[in-house]
Amino acid sequence: MDKARIFTVSEANAYIKQLIEKDLFLSGIYVNGEISNLKIHTSGHMYFTLKDKHSSIRCVMFKSRFSKIKFKPEEGLGVVVRGYFSIYERSGQYQLYAESIIPEGTGVLYKAFEQLKERLQMEGLFDNSKKMPLPFYPKSIAIVTSPTGAAVKDIISIIKRRNPSINIGIYPVLVQGENAPKEIAEGINHINNIGGYDAIIVGRGGGSIEELWAFNEEIVARAIYNSCIPVISAVGHETDFTIADFVADVRAATPSAAAELIAPEKQQLKSYLDKIDSQMNLNIISILRDKKTKLETLSESRYFRSIETKVINFRQTIETLKDKLNYNIEKYTKRNNENLKLYIGKLGILNPESYLLRGYAYVKKEKKNFLVTSIEQIEIGDNIKVFFKDGNVIAQIRLKNKGVKNE
Repeated sequence: MDKARIFTVSEANAYIKQLIEKDLFLSGIYVNGEISNLKIHTSGHMYFTLKDKHSSIRCVMFKSRFSKIKFKPEEGLGVVVRGYFSIYERSGQYQLYAESIIPEGTGVLYKAFEQLKERLQMEGLFDNSKKMPLPFYPKSIAIVTSPTGAAVKDIISIIKRRNPSINIGIYPVLVQGENAPKEIAEGINHINNIGGYDAIIVGRGGGSIEELWAFNEEIVARAIYNSCIPVISAVGHETDFTIADFVADVRAATPSAAAELIAPEKQQLKSYLDKIDSQMNLNIISILRDKKTKLETLSESRYFRSIETKVINFRQTIETLKDKLNYNIEKYTKRNNENLKLYIGKLGILNPESYLLRGYAYVKKEKKNFLVTSIEQIEIGDNIKVFFKDGNVIAQIRLKNKGVKNE
């Protein structure tokens, strides 16, 4: 007893953990059971118990693995879990760390399809009220598909045959495999970002459910739903249905049918436009005839004559006022001309220069050039300028006689 090593609880759990993790059989095991005590944590991890009639195992699936499964785990669902066993040292309990989960019984893809379809339908992604109509006459169409498949060749051939003036742009993507959903979604988003297209065809030729599965992925469904450009889903054959078909604005039974839906045949379009043109001409002629008849009826009615009489009366009134205005203007102008002459005469009398004509003069200082009105403003020796009616002279003051007015 004295020689025996004493372990702490943590050491014992760590040792047992090493033993379990070294067991190759337990490092990649498949376990079949029923899900219970299911809990999806806010962190994104999933915790559950896997049980059968006689026993149970605690299980955990981390977010990185849980986000990749294609169905929604539910209480009571029979599944096959692939993973490895280890110990959660803190509690000393062994757990199955799940790396993948496959539903038992119903096929995994069908189960995932039904669950995603139900969830997206509840969110409103399939609502007809949110679907956009296809353009009547598209000028440019984008195709998101494999550049090497038969589908793209059929689409291009039919569009060019029906209407060669339509521009076609191809965004090449994978249509099956692990990277296909991401590429398809990126293609739809890219076309929306660059703009210039009136419609988008997304699809591929027929195949198994596994081969068509890229069009059942949520990332593709949301890209179609968020598109500002109408999307036609053209996946597989007439009997094939994918999530993309339900979300798209229009579902075409085949890629060829999509081309026929979006490209109006040029000759049919011309006939349709000719028919519209003829109908418009007939409508315009009919409207003009109707308006002409109404106008003639109005012109002969007493209401129209009453209006005509009012217009004539107004015109006469205007002419009378015009004559009266001209008379008053002429009278006012004549009277003002006479007053103007009178004022000009009075101004002539008051004009200082008129005094010069009668023998008077006025004096300014030569340098300062101001009018001299008092003897106090000049001194002996100052030069003054004396203005007469016909000129001026410069004189020098030699004598001042203050108070003397006349000599």
